[in-house]
Amino acid sequence: MKLMHAASLAALMITASACSSLRPWPSEPEAQAFAQAAPLVNRFANIELAAPDESVPAYADPALDPLRAPTLSRFTSEEEFLDWLKAVRRAAKQRGVYSRRDMPVPTMAAPPEAAMSLPPAMAMADAVASEPEIVVTGSSIPADPANPEITNNQKAGVDEGGIVKQIGNFLVVLQDGRLFVTDILPGGEPGLKLTDRADVYRSSAEDTWYDEMLVSGRTILVTGYSYDENASEFTVLTLGDDGKVTRQATFYISSDDYYSGSNYASRMIDGKLVIHTPIYTSGQVWWDAFDPPEIREWRKEGPDGEREHMRGRPLFRAEDIWMPVQRVLEPVIHTVTVCDISGVTDASAPACTATAIAGSEDHEFLVTKDSFWLWMSPAWSERSSETELTANACEPRLSHPQVHEITPSVLVKLPIDGAQPSVLSVRGEPQNQFSMDMDAGTFRAVVDWNTAACGQIYGDPAKLTFFDTPLSALSATLTDAPGGSYMPLPSPGTSDYEARFTESHLVYGARDGWGSWAPEEGDEAREDGRAIIVPLANPAWPFTLSVPHGVIRAERAGPYMALTGYRDAKGLSVSLIDLRKDAPDVASTLVLENRFESENRSHSFNSRIGADGKGLIGLPTVTRSEESERWWWWSESSDLSYLATDADGKLSKAGDLIAARRDPEAENPTGYQCEVSCVDWYGNARPIFTGGRVLALVNSELIEGVLENGTVMEVRRIDLTAPRD
Repeated sequence: MKLMHAASLAALMITASACSSLRPWPSEPEAQAFAQAAPLVNRFANIELAAPDESVPAYADPALDPLRAPTLSRFTSEEEFLDWLKAVRRAAKQRGVYSRRDMPVPTMAAPPEAAMSLPPAMAMADAVASEPEIVVTGSSIPADPANPEITNNQKAGVDEGGIVKQIGNFLVVLQDGRLFVTDILPGGEPGLKLTDRADVYRSSAEDTWYDEMLVSGRTILVTGYSYDENASEFTVLTLGDDGKVTRQATFYISSDDYYSGSNYASRMIDGKLVIHTPIYTSGQVWWDAFDPPEIREWRKEGPDGEREHMRGRPLFRAEDIWMPVQRVLEPVIHTVTVCDISGVTDASAPACTATAIAGSEDHEFLVTKDSFWLWMSPAWSERSSETELTANACEPRLSHPQVHEITPSVLVKLPIDGAQPSVLSVRGEPQNQFSMDMDAGTFRAVVDWNTAACGQIYGDPAKLTFFDTPLSALSATLTDAPGGSYMPLPSPGTSDYEARFTESHLVYGARDGWGSWAPEEGDEAREDGRAIIVPLANPAWPFTLSVPHGVIRAERAGPYMALTGYRDAKGLSVSLIDLRKDAPDVASTLVLENRFESENRSHSFNSRIGADGKGLIGLPTVTRSEESERWWWWSESSDLSYLATDADGKLSKAGDLIAARRDPEAENPTGYQCEVSCVDWYGNARPIFTGGRVLALVNSELIEGVLENGTVMEVRRIDLTAPRD
């Protein structure tokens, strides 16, 4: 299953499975208050829609207007939500849209009333309140200084789930469903000493993949996907002062596999777990009963390995869902869930609250410290229509399309603290989370600029536009007119590109294609790549630079933007763009001869560069080009290559920390055996800079180096799989 999801690149696809119908129980004060309120009108009971206008795509068809609410409002009842969903499916089938998710799925019987209770934040009183309910609460307590940020995170203060984290003087590595804890200051002196190796899994028979880890103070949270439970599994552990791990709790949120080849499933903000759970409604049996995702605690196995499946606590009710502001045929319930993991035990699942909004399937998202930003674009079924106009729309054109020609999308702000969402009508589509940014009261994005009638033709140079808007432009009402401002940008010259934001610039560069393969011996040298630097203060005046290689990675590195790519079979090229200058330029380019980049995730790159521009860059490499597929998963060993930069951005080779190689068919000489989660879906190599030290995680080894005379030299290493002292 993991291989199937790897190919699909399905970002964070957490969907609901067996849950119960939710109605307020008669004994609840909220339900009594609701019963005394004025009757609520079901807007979709027996609704009849006008015939579809097949001359326009669904997103522009007025016949679908009765099924959306341009001004944000919630569904008034479970019955109304179900009637709306049935009406949407009828409208989709009128247009010949039959989703693969329409296949039936099993449901579970409803639990006895005593087994369930609604969390306080889900009170029914909000249905008649004049102000929106606050359904998610977040902490304003600053992050614990005991957790240095050693991950190459996109946004400061938002820690992304990874495979190595730091707690005090301990490094914690997640691999093979286990936590490997190393003391980097044993006895108060620099060193490497394994203090614990703890199984996250409870049984070697489990069909669970453990992918991501977050830390807060001395608390560790491990995220995995359990095919046995059909749920995302979250395990909470504590690291003691002695470097030993203690399990606190395991809980589940009903879901499909969340795996993504580029994004990360979990975030930690101020000690709270934040996850995005899009629920694909056309795959749910939500015709006669509403089945939301639920959170439940782990139950012990029986004598034959069977588990007691108890009903859990629902994350939200139908009345908590915000109606779509778009016209949709295959609606998705986008949900931001926040869990307080402090003090949880196996007898009590954590307190989790959620904000949910219905919208389109195609989406990208950005997580900042106080908000979840969702950019929703019409899905293929909602934008396709066969007309004479569309048949001729793909003719090549030289001009940049006008705003009114572009497919409308929606930017949604879902505050982490659960305040009311806000929306803005926008145009264009960002390619991933790195194509978006929010800073200093302004939301920005670089978007693909394709006309409504014709999308990007692969192989043609991408048409791009710079978008920005003040946050004050978002409101509770979606207008047809696009908000924000749009500035045409130079094309990278290719269909594919890599983009990153800093506080002052947007940088994007051309790549030869979707893949990241190095040229083979005898191949012709590739043409120079193109890098575009856009000053955020003046996007109308971008700088276009030539770099002597394609661009397969763009990463911020201190005051520079680091670009990696290939020109020929000699090895990986790395260029630094100096963003300190009024006219940014290529400060230097270095070819790492016979070195080829082996992993592509953002976390596999890291740097330690001071304000003066001096420092180190680290990234995983291999010596054989045929091993440089640079997939998002990687179970073989990589080396860590280092580059040094001086104050002017001039790069120099700074050595390699070399991983031990073993015959994968041979028995491990340490006697170590992997039992669960034995494919490194997030890779296994990470450069680590902490406390002035240089460390490298390479497969099952932790290596320390020291910079001497411009070269990183190995001083010690530890095999995490070796028997403990």
